[in-house]
Amino acid sequence: MKKVITIFVILLVASVIAEEAKNTEEPDATKQQRRAARAANLPVEKTIELENEVTMMVVYIPAGEFEMGSPPTELKKDNDEGQHRVKLTKAFYIGKFEVTQLQYRVIMRQNESKFGGDKLPVENVNWHQARQFLKKVSDKTGLKFRLPTEAEWEYACRAGTTTAFNTGTTLDSSLANYKAKTPYADGVAGDYLKRTNNVGTYQPNAFGLCDMHGNVWEWCSDIYDKDYYKTSPLVDPKGPQKKGGAHVIRGGAWNEKAYKCRSADRNHRLPKTNQAHIGFRVVVEIE
Repeated sequence: MKKVITIFVILLVASVIAEEAKNTEEPDATKQQRRAARAANLPVEKTIELENEVTMMVVYIPAGEFEMGSPPTELKKDNDEGQHRVKLTKAFYIGKFEVTQLQYRVIMRQNESKFGGDKLPVENVNWHQARQFLKKVSDKTGLKFRLPTEAEWEYACRAGTTTAFNTGTTLDSSLANYKAKTPYADGVAGDYLKRTNNVGTYQPNAFGLCDMHGNVWEWCSDIYDKDYYKTSPLVDPKGPQKKGGAHVIRGGAWNEKAYKCRSADRNHRLPKTNQAHIGFRVVVEIE
């Protein structure tokens, strides 16, 4: 009996040590995410049923503060990326993956993507079409779907990092789908697929989000203004409060060089633009 108890205690202690080691290895952003979700009594990841067993997975992003934009020393930075401190006061859910062609098709009953595949991100979708999808899926599920703000997108992408990419100071073709023949910083040249890749092919960031760098540009809700960072609110910025003009796209794409896939890079397109390298990712608001 004593032997059995001793073995049980040893196994219990080993389990506790293993769990502590795992927690120690986790990035701070992951720990913050888990703590905040637990405090809110919400799951870190949630699966939403769309139709006929087609689902969408979203990930909890806690409220927090971060340095938005890029530091003066960042290689290939643009002049619209002035670094500034931003506070997001509300937690939200964001798509673990870019919206896929299968998900888009079951809601919209069509798919005009240039590259075919259920697990590929939907592309060739303009800003208005993305908004239509979000309206329909909101009506269908009773949840409030929308596009991320530019600040929410960058905060979720960075997941606690301050480097040019959430992978570190550089990017390579094992980490993201982009025009990898042109290295960034001390990176190495890699494979260039010349098309989209299945969502989730590459490792997620510390928040558990995939393809925040490359694959397809992602629409944001904000209207683009190259000088916006100079006057933007430091709490929950939502973009310029004006009508008309181009909308922000973020994250780079399969046909872009690494520097365009940086966490801070800002790009834009007119809302009626349909291109084979632009898709989107959903946000689900928490009531």
